Amino acid sequence: MSEIERSTGDTNLPTQRMVPVIQRMGDRDIEVTFLGTNSKGQPTWILWNAHTPYLIGLLSQGGLGFTFEQRTSAGVMLHEHVPLQRVQRAISS
Repeated sequence: MSEIERSTGDTNLPTQRMVPVIQRMGDRDIEVTFLGTNSKGQPTWILWNAHTPYLIGLLSQGGLGFTFEQRTSAGVMLHEHVPLQRVQRAISS
């Protein structure tokens, strides 16, 4: 896994395709990988738990903020048109 980079400081979403970056969100290490653009032309990232192979969700950036499809124990939660800080709070809780 030498290709995984570690981010320092504030969360900056990576823009290099298919290169995972470990970012600290709250008290969790999150592996963020830029996938490119989706069918709507929006930049899209996939988020994994950095310590165990657990999918956290899919993040895409639209004109009014981010859309985050979060995997939870109760099923999938969809957060639409939210700022990145709200996504970070959802992930870190």
